[in-house]
Amino acid sequence: MINNKVKTAIRISFAVSLVSFTIKLIGYLITGSNAVLSDLAESIVHVLAVGFSMYGVYLSMKPPDEKHPYGHERIEFLSVGAEGAVIIVAGITIIYQSVLHLVLGLEPENLREGIFVIAAAGLVNLVLGTYLMYVGKKEKNNIIKGNAKHTLTDVWTSGGVVVTLVLIHYTNFTILDSIVAILVALYIMFEGLGLVRFSYRGIMDERDENQDEIIRNILENEMPEGILGWHGLRHRTTGHTTWIELHVLFDKDTRLEVAHDIGTELEHRIMTAVEGDAVVTLHLEPEQTHTQAHLRLKGAYTNDAIDDMI
Repeated sequence: MINNKVKTAIRISFAVSLVSFTIKLIGYLITGSNAVLSDLAESIVHVLAVGFSMYGVYLSMKPPDEKHPYGHERIEFLSVGAEGAVIIVAGITIIYQSVLHLVLGLEPENLREGIFVIAAAGLVNLVLGTYLMYVGKKEKNNIIKGNAKHTLTDVWTSGGVVVTLVLIHYTNFTILDSIVAILVALYIMFEGLGLVRFSYRGIMDERDENQDEIIRNILENEMPEGILGWHGLRHRTTGHTTWIELHVLFDKDTRLEVAHDIGTELEHRIMTAVEGDAVVTLHLEPEQTHTQAHLRLKGAYTNDAIDDMI
């Protein structure tokens, strides 16, 4: 079931992004400032990215189905990565426009009006970004958190533009317009690269260190009585769900029914300890014969040693 708080947050984000874009467009039409243009270009990208994020939110929360037995949450990584990519493209566009303005010698106009307009847009995004970050952290939704980071980045760019317009207004140092625009572009490209890195780590199933610490604490300190040992721990976190695989060892004389009940208790302890939802898969093994049993799997893996796989 789709989380109503997350749905509301992304809808608000999209609506407010359109408002912010409109405000900045007015600012650019008033001033003709290259710095304002850079902020406007970032907002155009932001509106497109939020639209994609909205799609990602709805898709990621669809329940598993026959074609997608692991659910749809991995779309979060694609959504966040796409947002980072378009931020980088926006930065490159801003740098191009800035250099072009330097060559042509274009100067901004109506600076005082532009200052108030861009400051208003920055304030709107500050409120929105703070709200989105709160919802994203509370609901553990990476799309909302990525959107929040992008929105707060927009606040910094607007702040830089306001300071630039103020300085130009009092010093008439118009070249500062393009210089600041380039610096803003480099900053948002750095932020975009961070989102792309996050997306890459998720797609490559990089281990969540916080979840790993929680799981290992259960295995080392809160293991149910009857389990003699464990190995082969693997887990990956996608969106709100952590998928966990584990081999657990029992005495060879333990009845299967008893081993299953103990294993179920271990699953319960892990599932209630980790953040978000968890799907735990246990492989039950008799301690005295599990090594010999694994020998039967030799040759099943063509590229890795059997010990590396289990």
